[in-house]
Amino acid sequence: ETKALGVVWIPDDDELVVRTEVMAKEPTRRGILATVSSVYDPLGIVAPFVLSGKTILQELCRLELEWDQLLPLHLEDMWKKWVEALPGLVNYRIDRCLVPRDFGECADAQIHHFSDASEKGLGSVAYLRVTNAEGMIWCSFLCGKARVAPLKAITIPRLELVAAVMAVSI
Repeated sequence: ETKALGVVWIPDDDELVVRTEVMAKEPTRRGILATVSSVYDPLGIVAPFVLSGKTILQELCRLELEWDQLLPLHLEDMWKKWVEALPGLVNYRIDRCLVPRDFGECADAQIHHFSDASEKGLGSVAYLRVTNAEGMIWCSFLCGKARVAPLKAITIPRLELVAAVMAVSI
């Protein structure tokens, strides 16, 4: 495997993967921030997973916990589940090539954006849809993005608009 701009590429399979090292950090606000930030995913391949870690961090901010204060019990269980699932990120692989080699000449290409929002977070994803001369269709992941919803209460329709703007900007 080779790293290119922080993204791990496996040349034999021509796939991109997310690699992360699980650091044994204490379950404090500081440790959680370090662990969540250690997942480097510029393409947003595992953005929904990272969003759940950021949601825990945001809840700590809402509770105004100190940086080295231990987690409350209800958040500690959520955090343990998140950390236990972290090594499973190596199973998320996407093809580096957007179109298969035997696909032929592309007759039509479209980019499709999807976005959604809730009171906990908002996200967006972009896919490439190509059609060849024989009418065969292929869709591939381009990129994704996810953010936690602001601490200040915002209506769901407003969050949906923010997610739509995020979809246009990726």
